[in-house]
Amino acid sequence: MGASKQFVVHIDIADNLDSEREFMMMKKVNNYWLINIGDTGGHEIAENNNVIVNGNRDKLLASSIEGKLRKESSLPTRRSIFRIPNLLRKHNEKVFVPNLVSIGPFHHGKKNLQAMQETKLWYLHLLLERKPTPDTNLEYFVKVIRSTEQYYRNCYEEKFDDLSSDQFVEMMVLDGCFLIELFKVYAGELTQDKDDPVWAKWVILALLNDLLLLENQIPWRVLECLFDITWISGRRTLPDLALNFFYSWTFEMSPEIDGVGKNLHLLDFIRNCLIRSFDENAENTKSFSWQSIPSVTELLQAGVKFKRGKDNDMLNVTFKDGVMEIPPIRVQENGESLFRNLIAFEQCEPNIINSTTHISSYAFLMDNLINSSKDIEFLVEKEIMQTFLSSEDTASFFNRLNNDAEFSSFSYGELFEKVTQYHQGRWHRWQTILGRDYFSNPWSIISFVAALVILALTFIQTVYSILSYKFK
Repeated sequence: MGASKQFVVHIDIADNLDSEREFMMMKKVNNYWLINIGDTGGHEIAENNNVIVNGNRDKLLASSIEGKLRKESSLPTRRSIFRIPNLLRKHNEKVFVPNLVSIGPFHHGKKNLQAMQETKLWYLHLLLERKPTPDTNLEYFVKVIRSTEQYYRNCYEEKFDDLSSDQFVEMMVLDGCFLIELFKVYAGELTQDKDDPVWAKWVILALLNDLLLLENQIPWRVLECLFDITWISGRRTLPDLALNFFYSWTFEMSPEIDGVGKNLHLLDFIRNCLIRSFDENAENTKSFSWQSIPSVTELLQAGVKFKRGKDNDMLNVTFKDGVMEIPPIRVQENGESLFRNLIAFEQCEPNIINSTTHISSYAFLMDNLINSSKDIEFLVEKEIMQTFLSSEDTASFFNRLNNDAEFSSFSYGELFEKVTQYHQGRWHRWQTILGRDYFSNPWSIISFVAALVILALTFIQTVYSILSYKFK
């Protein structure tokens, strides 16, 4: 056994040394530690008069990490409100950024959005003055929201440590009450002030856009909590009011309440409305492979027929016996903003294994079907699509939606397989060519029938002549 040696070493992590007594004997001398290192497994490395005791240093670090694990490793709240990744943002940054109002912490305090803060305060004042329920008072709002503040903070991808507890709770109360009052006035439950600037047409259009941005959300539970405190029995529910507000701005779908607590925020609520009736069994979701299908124009040439599907069923595109059924869709100026934010939300979903990408899949499907203005014009003619843009702009809109989107699964895998098999069949294409080139009008049909009759008569006459000659 060798004799122990002494080294003078400056140690920054001396607070954790109690657990190392079996390895070291230490004594502090003038801000330095005098270390006796025995033959217990420590390693001595000397370089430029510095000593690193590897074995003991590793143990100290492990002990420090274990302390952090005990303190911080509880199961986190599901993150649901994200900052748009640069990969998606770079294609059109303006569709992700609010122009009029900030909701939640991502854009809180920006100078160009401060004008609406006064409107929020005014709406809160009107709510407190009206006092629809006994619990409608500001102190109670603050108390209830603060009681679950950490849960609400954990809904965001970022921590926002720069916002104090008071600032964060005030923001949740102010934004939540503003949204609820806005929905109620729009629905006619409250009287609209004729001098209220919110109801100018351009302001409403800007609000409709801003309130469905992924970075501009507060947790649905904040809205639900404040709504329940101020709700009068028999009045419309929060989902009814929200959908009534966004109805004409979101492809015009009908409401369906899917249960309490399912929605994560307003954008997620709209997504749930869009996918609520998606029949996953009809066109089974499959692992995605980069397979594409022909455009509308090409499918028409292959004999595929197109039919308008049911209203309020946007995602339920089906293909059966050569007929593609597409529910109607309404495309307007905000369409790219709404679609891109819905797609971004699906792309940011942390549970990628079990997540669904129905909106991203739909955008990819439409990108395949639409290659030119001719495809748009045909869909408009069939009343499958209503657009407020030009045919060229609408086609371009669908072709750029899915830039850099990733898929863990594809919602139209079976449909793509059926369409591909049908398109590759030659008989359907021959039928189409025959019908288009030879039977495109009544005179062509009459001429064809007449030719058949003449051919038949000629054949009969020939047979009759042969038989007459034989038995003559």
